Amino acid sequence: MLDDVAELLGAADEDGPDTPEERERKAWHRRITIGAAGFFLAVMLAAINAISAIRGSVIVVQPPEQVILYRDGDDDKAVLTMAMRLAMINAAGAEHGDVLMEATITPMKGGPAFKFAGSVKPVFTNDPDAASKCEIGARCVTLPGLLAIEQGDDIIDIPGGSVRSPYLAYPVTDWNCEGDAKQCGRFTNFDHAIAAIARGEGEFTVNVNFYSDGKRRIICQGRAIDLAYLRKTGWMTIGCKQTKITGAPVF
Repeated sequence: MLDDVAELLGAADEDGPDTPEERERKAWHRRITIGAAGFFLAVMLAAINAISAIRGSVIVVQPPEQVILYRDGDDDKAVLTMAMRLAMINAAGAEHGDVLMEATITPMKGGPAFKFAGSVKPVFTNDPDAASKCEIGARCVTLPGLLAIEQGDDIIDIPGGSVRSPYLAYPVTDWNCEGDAKQCGRFTNFDHAIAAIARGEGEFTVNVNFYSDGKRRIICQGRAIDLAYLRKTGWMTIGCKQTKITGAPVF
């Protein structure tokens, strides 16, 4: 950029008078102009670096495609677990990593929230020996057509310039409920939970909080729960017909 300015000024000099006074004056103008251009360029670069340092990580959350509901346990002691994929891109540089601090799901408008208990890997399979292939250190829930491999409550980090897309698992039950006792009392087991959610409008809201980049709200608008199918199979997926994400980065 500075070389271009110098060349432009040099070309202008060729057209001017060739007296010593004029040459000295134009040389002085050229030095002043190049110095000013260098100063403003340095200020711009410093401002960009300062904003980047203050801003830190820049987490871009992608819209979810579906919510998975599945039964964990047997008889009246079974609980409902919901899983949703959280795809995250850290658009900042390598020096600006971030960590997912907390995440909750609200399975119905006006309802209570339920904390995530770890990540889960859903495998859609009819292999009768699927349970025997459970990963070491994981806990597996086996249902007809689904193997849910629960990984536990691990710290989910998002280094600068990286992508993470875990399925977060949310036990939708009273002992994992954030709300008043009356609301949470509607989710004591699997049957009670799905009956309560089925009375909603098929809207699922996930709230996440990153250590550096703050909060996001992710809304998945899907269809109503098919209670008969869910009770029979023990699991089902609900596609997100409409999605909305709020809390986008400021810069």
